[in-house]
Amino acid sequence: MALSCTIPGKTFLVGEYLALHGGPTLSALTKPCFELIAHKGSGCLGSIHPESPAGKFILDHSDYFKKFDLQFSDPYQGMGGFGASTAQFLGAYALWMYQESHQIGMEAPFDFKHLLTEYQKYAWNGQGTPPSGADLIAQMKGSMCFFEKRKGLVSIAGWPFEDLEFYLIHTGNKVATHEHLKSLKEFDSGTLEKAAYQVQDAFATADSAELLAGVKAYAQALQTLGFTCEPTLKLLEGIRAVPGVLAAKGCGALGADVLFVFTGKNKSAALEQYCQTVNVKLVASHRSISLGLQVAERTDIVGVVKEIES
Repeated sequence: MALSCTIPGKTFLVGEYLALHGGPTLSALTKPCFELIAHKGSGCLGSIHPESPAGKFILDHSDYFKKFDLQFSDPYQGMGGFGASTAQFLGAYALWMYQESHQIGMEAPFDFKHLLTEYQKYAWNGQGTPPSGADLIAQMKGSMCFFEKRKGLVSIAGWPFEDLEFYLIHTGNKVATHEHLKSLKEFDSGTLEKAAYQVQDAFATADSAELLAGVKAYAQALQTLGFTCEPTLKLLEGIRAVPGVLAAKGCGALGADVLFVFTGKNKSAALEQYCQTVNVKLVASHRSISLGLQVAERTDIVGVVKEIES
């Protein structure tokens, strides 16, 4: 028997950069999911880099983790943009918390403020801007996750827009967020915040027009602040002209890795064809919305982790 932590991929609908000021964020949590599996063993980290936040956390708790071998599965195969690093950390944190909880349901023992404090300790070396941890909280909670750090607010929602679909498209480009944050200068997040609240209000009222207006406003604010890289700007120009596409924006650091694209209901055929034409990958959609962190015992994996409860 082994212990398995499954963690969904995350994409900011709105909130990148704004999260650094503790402002409101909204993330989509989607399948396929990352998985961290613990077997009885001798402390092997598998593909987790020892200098990563998860690797450093494990090293600091080596008396516990030395009894296990870890196996991390990335269904995105290193594409970037979906939260592999935070998934590793969340999985390691969950395994460590499991010794205290003695239960499969992880919600009760999780204090998101403690989780954020622990993450920042291992993810930030004091240089540049510290990571917000908003993506970490989103991956813990799942679904469509609202998080506003400065107010201590976390909530989740389903997809309420019956006339809209969304698609997540990987560009094939990659920006290392931790490196980007080292050189990030201070900025005014007022226009980002206004647009983020507009999107949040649209979810509360299931107002499709308001949602699209808020997404467009957020994308424009990112571009004005210089937070969208040139390759993404070119891709967005082409995608926005595709029949059926109603709005699109880049997500994450410089909008480099992933595009969030909205179409009308059953109007995605032209988008799918266009993605093939420009050689970008459609990875997930509104149909892929996932639960957050799940911890479960698995008997189909060779190995024993009973010691995790001792």
